Amino acid sequence: MTCKNLIGTYMCICSPGYIPQPSRERCMDLNECAVKPGICVNGRCENTVGSYRCKCNDGFSANPTQTECIDNREGFCFMEVLQTLCQMSFSSRNSVTKSECCCDGGRGWGPSCELCPLRGTTAYKKLCPLGPGYTTDGKDINECRVIANLCRNGQCVNSLGSYNCICKPGYTTDITGSTCVDVDECIQAPKPCNFICKNTDGGYQCSCPRGYLLQEDGKSCKDVDECATKQHNCQFLCVNTIGSFTCKCPPGFTQHHTTCIDNNECTSDPGICGSNGVCQNSPGSFSCECQRGFSMDPSRHSCTDTDECDGNHQCQHGCQNMIGGYRCNCPQGYLQHYQWNQCVDENECQGSQVCGDAACHNTLGSFRCVCPAGFNFQQHGVGCQDVNECSSQNPCSHGCSNTNGGYLCGCPPGFYRAGHGHCVSGLGLGSPEAEQGGAGDDNALSPEACYECKINGYPKKGRNRRSTNGTDEEPHVHSQNEPETISLASVDIDDTLLLSFNISDLNHKQHLLEFIPALSALTDHVLYVLEHGNDEGLFKINQRDGISYLHLTKKKVRPGAYYLQIGSVPLYRKEELARLEEENTKDYLTGQLGDALKMKVQIVLH
Repeated sequence: MTCKNLIGTYMCICSPGYIPQPSRERCMDLNECAVKPGICVNGRCENTVGSYRCKCNDGFSANPTQTECIDNREGFCFMEVLQTLCQMSFSSRNSVTKSECCCDGGRGWGPSCELCPLRGTTAYKKLCPLGPGYTTDGKDINECRVIANLCRNGQCVNSLGSYNCICKPGYTTDITGSTCVDVDECIQAPKPCNFICKNTDGGYQCSCPRGYLLQEDGKSCKDVDECATKQHNCQFLCVNTIGSFTCKCPPGFTQHHTTCIDNNECTSDPGICGSNGVCQNSPGSFSCECQRGFSMDPSRHSCTDTDECDGNHQCQHGCQNMIGGYRCNCPQGYLQHYQWNQCVDENECQGSQVCGDAACHNTLGSFRCVCPAGFNFQQHGVGCQDVNECSSQNPCSHGCSNTNGGYLCGCPPGFYRAGHGHCVSGLGLGSPEAEQGGAGDDNALSPEACYECKINGYPKKGRNRRSTNGTDEEPHVHSQNEPETISLASVDIDDTLLLSFNISDLNHKQHLLEFIPALSALTDHVLYVLEHGNDEGLFKINQRDGISYLHLTKKKVRPGAYYLQIGSVPLYRKEELARLEEENTKDYLTGQLGDALKMKVQIVLH
């Protein structure tokens, strides 16, 4: 406290941080924390005797006088802000303080994109009291670290309050001094290239016009000797010139651009080689070649006929010489072509009945007679005769009936034929004999059979085995007079089979339908399955003693109509099929497995 004299009195003057007491004779401490609004922003104010100090929040530190909190938090600095959103592409990806960012040209800072104050404003002067290039506490800002994409194509060197760009060779700083741009060396004087200069990013390239080659110094050019390096298109003689070349021709040729045109003797004198010779022009000359069938006479100017039959003519059936060639006589089954010197096949089937009622197929040098499937050609009878498959092969398990061009497999009594190869029986199906009016003729066709269909009518080539004396061995024949009675009655599997049952009369052990294979090849090698319609699991197919049967499961059934599709699957493995074909003939299994069963059934329960 100091005392100041006044006229007739005095006044006590207190030091900073103190105020006079009410008596004005003494000074007392001033509580700056209570009287100064906005003091210690980002911190807490603590009063001291004659002053105060700031206790700063996390991320802030007190200045040397401890009267202000300086922001030391770090975050990304953004050089571009678009509609209050900081653009990450304009960030150096280095974490810096807010004053390092905003006092060095930044537009936004931190994870919340705090906008930097504009230069010249009070907020800017408070944040950057020393101006651009310095932090709030007066430290130099490393622009190379803060500013993104600085000194591209060069190296950034920090300096006190600023920075410098040291550019790579071939680059120079732009007007702002913040980036390095390419120098166009091709417009400089003197020019770096002797001929063609092309500016590149950070440099340049020299090239030469056509006919010149760039030297090792990368600037000068020298002439290319196209003749020595074979870079010419001259037909004969090449003469090098400066930057190019010219072509020359030998005597007897005419120059035309790069081509030498020969004097063509064959064109100037068309008859020079005679009527049977061909003139062949060559560079500077010509030669005569005789046509096929002629030979050059000793004078080398005419051609005479050659007798090909006098010598090694390679004709197996006689030779006939002709002017300019020869003809070979043809073997049996072939005819001499009226124009070409060769033998062509004679079509024996054309305009003749060599096969009778069988089809005639012409072959090379011969012909063959072909019968429909299920028939064999009889050479002496001159026609096709039906093959009795029931006698030659016995393909059926329960009885066989031969048809014209095929055969039918019968079923045991009480069963119906279902398609080709399967038998079906069960509750709700009447007696086959009753439906057909008795057993009838075993060889009679079923209503669904026809000649054109040729049921199981497949070729049986080579099925009869040959004996040692050359006659056909008699295969096993299934007798039609055996005691067992067979049924040829059938059900139409193209239509839906309708069955009706009273639920009270049924139990799960009863056989609604029974299936057995009619073909012996399917015995123990077929599986009957429910393909569609059994989603509720009310029906099931089991097999016992070689019979597959459809029955109800133990689930509770309701009255209604149920649509099922029953199919068959052959159970042969690939190696079994291969073995059977190897033991018999290749077409043995063609038709022996029958048709896959596809049977639709509607069961009405009431």
